[in-house]
Amino acid sequence: METNQQPTTHRRRRRRLVGLLFVAGAAATIGAASFSLAIFTSTQAVGANAFTTGTIVLGVAPATAILTSSTMMPGDSVPTGVPGQAVTVSNPGTGALRYAISGASTDADSKHLNTQLLITVRQPDGNAGSSCALMTGNSLFSAVVPTAGLNMVGDPAPGGQAGDRTLAAGSSETLCFKASLPLATTNAYQGASSTYTFTFAAEQTANNP
Repeated sequence: METNQQPTTHRRRRRRLVGLLFVAGAAATIGAASFSLAIFTSTQAVGANAFTTGTIVLGVAPATAILTSSTMMPGDSVPTGVPGQAVTVSNPGTGALRYAISGASTDADSKHLNTQLLITVRQPDGNAGSSCALMTGNSLFSAVVPTAGLNMVGDPAPGGQAGDRTLAAGSSETLCFKASLPLATTNAYQGASSTYTFTFAAEQTANNP
């Protein structure tokens, strides 16, 4: 009896092992088949996502020699014969801007004419683009311009400053400039000369409080 049971036990173990191997092989086959199945898909590319930055452009007309004179006498004003010289400040760019005006003068002959000459800037009455025929309206600046320079209208420092002027894209405004030599100017200034530079500086207003 004992001699017959041992081969039977071995056969049963082999059958179990073969069965396990068959199950494992079948599972692996099914798993591989599941990964090879075809599926429906769809892809859509969305192109043409283009970007262009805006522009900040400041225009000033006339672009040179706003005020000039070679024969000024005490009591004279420039421009001669009209109250003020119109200066058109425009924004041909695509973004709103704010601008400021600073001025500086020379004193090459050391006669200090720049300590006497009064520079006036006004915003004329009426809407943007009106004339400087009356030289009235809002006074933006009226003082001498020293050699070291100073801020005349607003402040070119970054960010919004008191007195800064703002222009929407595509808009413009007119400012009136005038230079006057006081009647009380003494003989010490005879034959004196000075050259002035007015600098218009603009920056964006968007995201720049």
